[in-house]
Parts: sequence; C-alpha cells; structure tokens
Amino acid sequence: MSFESGRKLGLTASLIAVLMPVIIGIVYVLLILSSITRSFSGSNPSSSGISPFPLSTIILFSLVGAIALAGLILFVISMHRLSQYYNEPSIFKNTLYAFIINIVGTVTAIAIETALIGNLTRSITPTNTQTTAVTPIPTVPPITNIFVQLIVGFLVLAAVALVLGIVSAILYMRVFSILGEKSRVDTFKTAGLLYLIGAVLTIVGVGILLIWVAWILAALGFNSLKPFPTPTTPTYSTVQPPAIQPQLTGVTQKRYCTYCGTENNLDAIYCRACGKQLQ
Repeated sequence: MSFESGRKLGLTASLIAVLMPVIIGIVYVLLILSSITRSFSGSNPSSSGISPFPLSTIILFSLVGAIALAGLILFVISMHRLSQYYNEPSIFKNTLYAFIINIVGTVTAIAIETALIGNLTRSITPTNTQTTAVTPIPTVPPITNIFVQLIVGFLVLAAVALVLGIVSAILYMRVFSILGEKSRVDTFKTAGLLYLIGAVLTIVGVGILLIWVAWILAALGFNSLKPFPTPTTPTYSTVQPPAIQPQLTGVTQKRYCTYCGTENNLDAIYCRACGKQLQ
C-alpha cells in the first residue's frame, strides 16, 4: 500500500507540475487583457476605493496558488511513502527542504509581483489633472517610466527566483537521483539532471522549458515504477525413496537335516546322509 499510494501521488504531483505553466500562461493573458481593457475604459478603480485587481483575477490567482500548493504537498507525501518503502530517509528529507524553499520563494515572488502589478496598474490608469468646468484631459505617465518599473521589478523577481530555484533544484536532483538508484528507473536520474540545468538556465528563458520536460520525465518514471518482486520460499518435494528389494547373493543357501544335521542343498528333498525326508 505504501508503494502504490506513493507512486500514484508522485504521478499526480508530476502531472500538476506539467499543467501549471499552461494554467499560469492563461492567467497572465487574462490579466493583461483585463488591464488593457480597464486602461482604455478610463476608469480609475483606486480613486473610487475599489481594488485595482478585478475579482476574476484574484480568484484565478488564488486557484493557481491552491493547485500549485496541492501539487507540492502531494509530492512531499509521495516521497515520504517511497522513502519508507526503499528504506532511504534522505529521499524525504531533501524533498522536505525543497518544499520549504519553494514555499518561501513562492511567497516572496507573489509579494514582489503583486506590488509590481499594483504599481503598474495605477500607472497606466488615466488620471484627471484639471478641476475646471472644461472637459478633463487624461494624462498618462511617460511610457519610459512604465518600462523602467517593469524592468526593475522583473530583475528583482528574477534574482530571488533564480537563487531559491537553484537551491531547490539541487535538492530535487538529489531526490530523483536516489529514487532512480533505488527503483532502478533511470528516467528519474535524467529528470533530476534536467531540473537542475533548467533552474540554472531559467535566467535565459530556456530553463523553464527544461524544467517542464523534467516533470514530464518524472511523470513517466512514476508511471513505470514497479515494486520489487516479493521473495518466495522454495518448496521441496517429499518423494519417498523406493523400497529396497532384497537382492539374492551369489552364495547358494543350504538346509540342514533335522535328524543327523547334515548340510544339504536348498532344493533337496531327502537327506544325502541318512536318507530321511527333510522337513
């Protein structure tokens, strides 16, 4: 039970990790479209006391965060059960350390990204600078300031994510390497190596693709994971040896006369000495 449940939980967590980039991409597209729509509509949510984030965006971000957290928890539980099955505590320890680092990194990234998006939303929202009866003329900050904010926020977010991602990737590589060695599934070792390379190359963009491929390989590894065959006790047949048949020797048996005691052949009828009939 420990092995099978650990395998299924690991497969589920890997599939969630594979689907997360697609979900995040959809959320970002919806967020950009929402920001563009609100900027052209001329509304200023912050001045009216309304949150700069629409309710749909908040719900989507909450859903994405919940799915990602659920995947991490399932992976930790999976590694705990498989570490018990393979009697290798380091599998669970490294996974737990990576989980803590991922949580810290995610909270930090969300805080930085929330501040960045909030500042950007307020910057691109037109504001009225005239209070006369003349129709107000909306003014928008120079596009240069917006790009500077985007670049600075991206660099800070990328630096934090890169450092924490590399440390987490080293731990995940250890987990997959040990798991591949214990289970004799080399796909895990390849997944761990790709995960580390992807974390290092995240700064140039291609690393995200490598990490995504690494989780695909991890899912394939969990899918092909097999338990060790249970050793069987050998059975031995209890064949009785054949009964030993009496063997006739080459020595001729004799019979003795009860009257005179003379030795006679076994097939003799009368004694060769006294002539009496043998009994």
